[in-house]
Amino acid sequence: MELTLKEQSSEKEKDDGNRLPKKRILAVGLIIVFGIEFILRDFLLPANASDISVGLALVGEWLILAFLVFLWVPKVEKKNMVAIGLGKFKRRHLGWGVLVYVLVLVASSISGFILQSVGLSSLRSLQPLIEGYGFATLLGLFLTGTFLEEVFYRGYLIERITILTRHRWVAALVSWVLFTLVHLKFFGLGPTIDTSVISAALVLLYLKKKSIWPCVVVHGINDFLAFLIFPLLM
Repeated sequence: MELTLKEQSSEKEKDDGNRLPKKRILAVGLIIVFGIEFILRDFLLPANASDISVGLALVGEWLILAFLVFLWVPKVEKKNMVAIGLGKFKRRHLGWGVLVYVLVLVASSISGFILQSVGLSSLRSLQPLIEGYGFATLLGLFLTGTFLEEVFYRGYLIERITILTRHRWVAALVSWVLFTLVHLKFFGLGPTIDTSVISAALVLLYLKKKSIWPCVVVHGINDFLAFLIFPLLM
C-alpha cells in the first residue's frame, strides 16, 4: 500500500509538472497572437488609413493566422484544428448562422436607434468611410472579418482562456470585450457600442455550437453586405 501511494504521488507530480508548461504555452500563444493583432490595428495603422496601409495590416494578420494554424497549434500545442473551433462544416451551421444574423439585425436596429437618440452615431455612419476604399481592400476586409476574426476571437481565444481559467463565462467575457475594443480606434464610441451587439451574439453562438462555422456565416453575411454590396449601391 505504501508503494502504491508513492507511485500515485509520483504520477500526480508528473501530471502537475506537465500541466504548468502546457498552460504557459497557451498563455504565450495568446500574448503572441493578440499582442501582434493589437499592434497592427491600434498602433501601426494610422487613423485615416490608406488602401496600402490597410492592405499591409491585413497581410500581417493573415501571416499571424498562418503561424497559428500551421505552426503553433499543431507543432507547439500539439492539437488539431477542432481545438480552435475549426471542425467539419455541417449544413445546420448555415441555418444557425442565418437565424442568428436575422436576430442580430433586429438587435442592431434597436441599438442604432438608442444610440442616435442619445446623440451617438451607429455602425451605419461608417458607410461613407468604407466606400472610400478600393475593391481589393474591401475584399480583404470581408475575408478577414468573416474568417480570420472568428478563428482568433471565438475559436482560439475562447478555448484557450477556458483552459487557463477553467471558467467558460470568463472566456466569453474576454472574447466579447476584446473583439469590441479592437474596433474602438477606427469606429469611434457609438459604432463600437453597436459592434458589441454582434460581438455578444457571436460569442453566444460559439458557446452553443462549439464551432466557428455558424459564426463565420453570421459574420460573412454582415461583412458581405457592409463591404461588398452597400458600396456598390451608394
